[in-house]
Amino acid sequence: MLKKKIALIELTTSHEECLYSQIRFLKDANYDVHLIINPKFKKNLNLYGIDTGKVRFIDPRGASTLLKRMHNWLLTYKYIVGNAFDTVVFNTASSNKETIALSRLLPKRIKCLGSIHNLKKLNDSFSQKVISKRIKDYYVLNDFLVNSMEINDSKIRLFPYYPIFFPEYQGSNLVDKKNDIWVCIPGELSFKRRNYDVVLQALSKLEGSQTNLKIIILGKMNPKSTDVPYFKNQVEELKLEPYIVTFDHFIQNDLFHDYIQASDYIMAPVSNTEQNYLKYKITGAYNLAFAYKKPLITPKEMNVMPDLNENSYFYEDSDSLAMLFKSIVDNTLETKNIYTNEKWQYSYQLKKYLNLIEQA
Repeated sequence: MLKKKIALIELTTSHEECLYSQIRFLKDANYDVHLIINPKFKKNLNLYGIDTGKVRFIDPRGASTLLKRMHNWLLTYKYIVGNAFDTVVFNTASSNKETIALSRLLPKRIKCLGSIHNLKKLNDSFSQKVISKRIKDYYVLNDFLVNSMEINDSKIRLFPYYPIFFPEYQGSNLVDKKNDIWVCIPGELSFKRRNYDVVLQALSKLEGSQTNLKIIILGKMNPKSTDVPYFKNQVEELKLEPYIVTFDHFIQNDLFHDYIQASDYIMAPVSNTEQNYLKYKITGAYNLAFAYKKPLITPKEMNVMPDLNENSYFYEDSDSLAMLFKSIVDNTLETKNIYTNEKWQYSYQLKKYLNLIEQA
């Protein structure tokens, strides 16, 4: 007999990478799992293992007027209440109108939980404070975030879990790696989120014989972004073309994960001053590295995070990064004993996730 009936909700087009782990946790724990998700995720529905009869698609942006959008809220409300869900989990429990409306209107008998992807909103966002009048228990995506900042509302509790499990994708036509060393930087090119300048400067300090090192920008080079021509000009001026791999098209999930699995290192050159990764959030690159047990390359200031301190190689500037790249190519890099903690096991994360669900 199935346990409680749970609706997992993601109406934005973000954070799909967190869905599969939760679905698997809940199904393995014998919960009756239903999805209320954005139509963007329809193409991956077969990977979730959920019967189509238990899936409802809602596109908030598909409504042409606020009145129609409010009508969608009403339909979603009726669907949740009418199907007698015990618990609702918002995959993105942040400041969008749907989450605000549902968190305020759903009957008190329905337990509302959710993941918060930017802790700063808990103190600084008015709409998040409205949501927090109903949702007091939030998931966060790393142990470090539980105590990384002081939350003004003392009733809010944070529960960590790691969404580091992914479906088995069908093999793609991955290029032959040959003898190359792959350092992968996941995500669309964005200088606001990542410091590519330090990477390019470091590469410019290498000798020409070390071009078996490949820096893979694993995301579409958006032609509408002003960052792209700047990046390309820098690569050309510094004559770094042999080192850089980019894509001018959207990368399908199977190919994306094939590149991650085949990479030797995952690099997260986060722009800490812009994104506050030391206090409020983590980048998805970390969880991709954690998922496939890959060593990370990150700025030295990130070593305050225990997970990164254990599983990363650090750099301070372009000179130290160049030395790190050189030691990788020359095979003189000191080997670290990584991913030894029990937290990287599925059974451990299953228990951590259910810790909150089963209090509901």
